[in-house]
Amino acid sequence: MGRAAWAALLVFAAVLSGQDPAVERRAFRAYQERDWAEAARLYEAFHTAGGGTPSTYDNLGVAYASLGEWTRAEAALRQAIELDPRHRWAYNHLGFVHREQGHLELAVGEFRRQIEISPQDPYAWRNLAGTLVLLGRLDEADKAAEETEKRGYERGAVYIDMACNLHAQRKPELARKYLERAETLGAERSLLAQEWAHHYLTIGNYRGAEQEYRKLIEYKRYDTARVLHLAALYYETGNVEKAVALLAKVMEVSDLGLVTLQTSANTSRTVTLEELRRDSRAGTAVVGDLPVDLGKLAMLVRLAKLPPAARRAGYEEFVAAGPPPAAEAWARESWGWLLFDAGQTEAALGQLRRAAGLAPQRRLTAYRLGAALERTGQTEEALSFYTRSLTPLTANQIDCDCERPDVAARERQARSLYARLHGSAARFESYRAGLLNQR
Repeated sequence: MGRAAWAALLVFAAVLSGQDPAVERRAFRAYQERDWAEAARLYEAFHTAGGGTPSTYDNLGVAYASLGEWTRAEAALRQAIELDPRHRWAYNHLGFVHREQGHLELAVGEFRRQIEISPQDPYAWRNLAGTLVLLGRLDEADKAAEETEKRGYERGAVYIDMACNLHAQRKPELARKYLERAETLGAERSLLAQEWAHHYLTIGNYRGAEQEYRKLIEYKRYDTARVLHLAALYYETGNVEKAVALLAKVMEVSDLGLVTLQTSANTSRTVTLEELRRDSRAGTAVVGDLPVDLGKLAMLVRLAKLPPAARRAGYEEFVAAGPPPAAEAWARESWGWLLFDAGQTEAALGQLRRAAGLAPQRRLTAYRLGAALERTGQTEEALSFYTRSLTPLTANQIDCDCERPDVAARERQARSLYARLHGSAARFESYRAGLLNQR
């Protein structure tokens, strides 16, 4: 019997048994495209119809793990191992599932089993090294890392993994040593940039993290995940104008509330804003597991498109959604300034004071609160906030490039008000120094 006839017979037999090879092909395509929810659905359908191989159960386990469905992931991976006790990737993925749930000794056992089956597999040694670091067994981790370097071609990548796990344990100085070792070995530059960004975030150096994320985007311009990481950093630190400008490159929100996200240079996915706001897993199904709330970011993109007359309601809706403090401070400041421009100074003061309480280091909030206080005749307090708006940025803060008026103009205004209150600006510098030293 020829190969074509034999293949046709296999397909016919599968159809008779209730299996549909087309379902498996579609499941694998969804798996390759990282559409984890669809891959899981299709593999489940394929298995329910009587199909199933070690590889399809392994792929189902990976899909569920990517969705954070740990119990289902473990069940699928154990089924893969039952069908093929030497399926090394199933042990690898099961080790990952255990590790993510904090069952570290179990994870070590699965990675060692993978090594028994395939001792030359660098990924097994690499995962073992990363897990041993989490257990604090650094000497063993170093030996496993050395075995990885002997067998693998991704120079230094194992040390990046080890640094990442140490950052997760809030041990940045030890992590830095492994990062520097990876750099010396010539690790791939995007992996280095990503983990250096993680390092800077761990120690609170947001400007350093911003620079590393910018490198990542430069290395791979159409990687939506990298854009979203930087947008999330801007969002969490209250640099919302920068976040929105960046999001505009990969996200579009229609007037009907449809969110279209570019997932690669040539593909995109669309989901409703309502679904993103209602279910955080909806965002995970689109872009995978990222430290970003797609629903709130989409709200910002929509808010930026609103005409001024509609923005007050937009700010109110955004604040009600519960953003992080720095992003809420930005929204309340913008809302308060809108009220200030409309002549509703008392209402503006309320929002601006709350913004200043949420983000006391935000310079533009201090200036705008000063302007509202001056308009209501509270000039001494206004001078205090005008002067606070001149506080120099630290080396760790991100420059938002959004401060209007700029620092020079704000300083002239503060000096002028000081002279008006005290007859001269001669002692303004000592006033400023005293005020800023109190902070």
